[in-house]
Amino acid sequence: MAKVKSAKQITFTYFSIVAFAIIATHFSLMESTLEELEHLNAQNRLNDAKQTAQELLADSHKSTLNIPPFSSVYVGLEAVPQNMAVPENLEFDKAAEIKHKTTDGTEYFIMKSKLTIRDQLQTVYIFSSDEIYELSEEQMFWSQAKQLFISITLLLISFVVVLRISQRLTSPLSSLAEMLKARSPHDLSPIPVPEGVETKELLQLVDCFNQYRARLHSSIERERSFNRYASHELRTPLMVIKGSVSLLGQSNEPLFIEKQRQRLLSASNEMNDFVTTLLSLTRDEDLSNLVLRSLEKDEIENIVSTHSHLIKHKPVSCEVIIKEAAQIKVPETTIKILVGNLIKNAFACTEQGLVSIYVSPDAIEVIDSGVGLDTKPRGIEGYGLGLVIANDICRKYGWQLDLANNAAGGCTATITLQPHGIPSGQPVDN
Repeated sequence: MAKVKSAKQITFTYFSIVAFAIIATHFSLMESTLEELEHLNAQNRLNDAKQTAQELLADSHKSTLNIPPFSSVYVGLEAVPQNMAVPENLEFDKAAEIKHKTTDGTEYFIMKSKLTIRDQLQTVYIFSSDEIYELSEEQMFWSQAKQLFISITLLLISFVVVLRISQRLTSPLSSLAEMLKARSPHDLSPIPVPEGVETKELLQLVDCFNQYRARLHSSIERERSFNRYASHELRTPLMVIKGSVSLLGQSNEPLFIEKQRQRLLSASNEMNDFVTTLLSLTRDEDLSNLVLRSLEKDEIENIVSTHSHLIKHKPVSCEVIIKEAAQIKVPETTIKILVGNLIKNAFACTEQGLVSIYVSPDAIEVIDSGVGLDTKPRGIEGYGLGLVIANDICRKYGWQLDLANNAAGGCTATITLQPHGIPSGQPVDN
């Protein structure tokens, strides 16, 4: 596995590349600028010499002409001295540079042109050599080199400053990593912001860590609550089954046996529904494959009848009102557990009065006239496994479960549905 570089190393590498690019660009621009200035100066000087030569050679028979201080003019190629090279394919009226063979410096510039001499158009060769300019060019080079040295010095200073800034910005991240490494796996307390520069990104990172740890803590607490109440919720149907089995051996009457058989069937169905729902909450399902169906009054009344024994000996009545059938994509077993737990808690906490179940396309409401949330705590502990499962079911299908006290007493449990019964597809978030 390749070694991962630190932020400081990456900063050093990138800054070095940028610095090298800046220096190379500066040096190239300096060289090209000096070359361009020299060529431009020579071109202007040769053009000026051409005009002077036109005036002096118009009626002259001379084949050579010196134009102080730097230029010489030769009429015809045969007049050019042997020691002065003339490039082949030399363009007209365009300066060409001739380099020294040893020093690679500029020896002279040459330009071929046409002049009217004694009413005839003749080819002339104009030479220009400016040693003073060459000396000035060298001086300019060293002056630019000095500027380049200053630029490099500034880059080095900037590099030190950038490294210091990088170290200050990354040191809190290193401290955060060490803090997390030293923490116990069971320590889920909030993480403090490390000392150093408090950047927006660092604060967001610490905040995300704390949110994640809070969700993890909530998940662990929910699992503990689940384990605490699972045995209680599942023990009831088991006790019914055990009791019915014992009673079956005490009588041979068909009515008695049928009654115990119905109790066994009801208890086993209740356990089966619980187990099916619990397993569905732990599985990854493609919710888009679920069939859209209507939540009808008969289905709600069947759920009510399952828990009606809780109000059998109490002056409590129950009504089911379907304002308009809700369209949902949730299995009947899951709805039975979800709505059944809310109804069961409403029945258990209502000593007298009315429990109303309202169904609309947007929500399912269970309203009771019982003791309410404040008089008797009915959070996760009060509701037991029922509320834990109900919350998980709602999360899985993208619904929202809310509990609120009624103004006239009692409690309202509201399940807010997704539009058109389409599940959000989000996983259960403990």
